[in-house]
Amino acid sequence: MSRGDSSIDAVAAAAQDESLDFAGMSSPDGAVTLMFAETAPDQPGTLREVVEQHDGQLVKSEAGASMCSFASAHAGLRSAIELQQASSSAPLRIGLHSGFVIADASDFYGRNVVLAARIADHAQPGEILVSAALRDYCASDPTFEFEPRGEQHFKGLLGEHPVFAVSWS
Repeated sequence: MSRGDSSIDAVAAAAQDESLDFAGMSSPDGAVTLMFAETAPDQPGTLREVVEQHDGQLVKSEAGASMCSFASAHAGLRSAIELQQASSSAPLRIGLHSGFVIADASDFYGRNVVLAARIADHAQPGEILVSAALRDYCASDPTFEFEPRGEQHFKGLLGEHPVFAVSWS
């Protein structure tokens, strides 16, 4: 499977459970933090539990990957770190991005959803990668450390996109 054709990409386009409630899932400025993560096969309930502990919402899961949303970049990043710590026996690939999305009663769409999925797809097992936007939202918090991973070109998106790895151990 080549980059750009993974289960993380599949979940970005999957059909959705119509019982989800997206009201209040954006920050005061309207941005949503999206997290794409592989689903650990040995810990099926862990993702939902960790996301909900950080006031997030599991948007959808399919083919071993999940999309979650948070009203805060900090909450999304803390959730990602906790997921990696809980999944040490099966390290996950996680990507996060904050931005505006197109939302209906059952799903999120648009360029920012695609960017979050592409960032996650680019991560190695055990790695948390974030966009420049998410890094900017969290840069003032000294508990987060970001390492530049260069400018990336992602399938279906124009231009270069700076990506940062998060130290989480």
